[in-house]
Amino acid sequence: MSKFRTNFDFNRISKEIYQWFPGHMAKGLKKMYENLPNVDAVIEVHDARAPFTGRNLIFRQSVVGNKPYAYVLNKADLTDLKDKDRIISKLSKDGYSPIYFTNLRDSAEKTYRKILPDITSQIESQFRFNRELTTSFHLLVVGVPNVGKSTLINKLRNFHLKKGNAVRVGSEPGITRAVQSKVKINQNPLVYIYDTPGVLEPSFENIETGFKLACLNCVKNHQVNADILADYLLYRLNKSSNFKYVDYYGLNEPSDKIFDVLLHIARSKNKVKVMRGFDNSIKKIYDIDAAGHMMIKHFFDGNLGKSMLDDDIISQDEFYGLDLDKFV
Repeated sequence: MSKFRTNFDFNRISKEIYQWFPGHMAKGLKKMYENLPNVDAVIEVHDARAPFTGRNLIFRQSVVGNKPYAYVLNKADLTDLKDKDRIISKLSKDGYSPIYFTNLRDSAEKTYRKILPDITSQIESQFRFNRELTTSFHLLVVGVPNVGKSTLINKLRNFHLKKGNAVRVGSEPGITRAVQSKVKINQNPLVYIYDTPGVLEPSFENIETGFKLACLNCVKNHQVNADILADYLLYRLNKSSNFKYVDYYGLNEPSDKIFDVLLHIARSKNKVKVMRGFDNSIKKIYDIDAAGHMMIKHFFDGNLGKSMLDDDIISQDEFYGLDLDKFV
């Protein structure tokens, strides 16, 4: 198939996804703001496959302000980074720097080791106002759910303090349900770190923001039917000419029809469900919903190739890299 959709129809989607903001997150956000006067620096963590989606620009510019800061883009190993320079440029313009691309699942990954020395150096070079007489440093980790915040804390603690994990890690969004007590991650200088619930704005900027975050398991994707979310994912894969799903699922060619793709997945993976007919007879049918969830998980785990969900945002900077003098 050579022709694919150029846009996705969001009109069929319930507007309820705009209001995904669990109570524990609202409480955690309030507690986090209360703790900010006692925080020396902030580390913000996001999935590198969506480096712009899910950010809270007001939080960065108005709340964090001039505090020492680091922006960590985790899961870089699952990310198409052909536009890495453009990503760094656009983020830096909004104050999101320095930027660290990490793969915290890889035991050989070393980029994260630079974060603590860099951020403590920032702290030591600034006047700390009400914390000037305090000898220890306190850091805060924020970001949307399920991007590796707790993993980062544990890795920093493992490396710098040679201690075991102190923060629970899970694959479901919202595992960290309250601003934790302090976790010690370094002895000299003495550094403590807080973990927070993932920070989301009370409403999404637009409905596609919710879809991107759901594809990355940053929000619980039961807010959208699995087949619809899988259809959005298929649209994004085709739009970026990422056809690895064809080989992964054993399809004959790329497809723009999600039902055909999910039916093929259900058949090949023997995903069936039992239905009772009007005549009380039992029938088995292919479970399209289960196939949709499977496709979303395969994408999240990186089985469908390296991806970039924010390529539409990146491309908005149409003059990036051009020598404008040539057009004068």
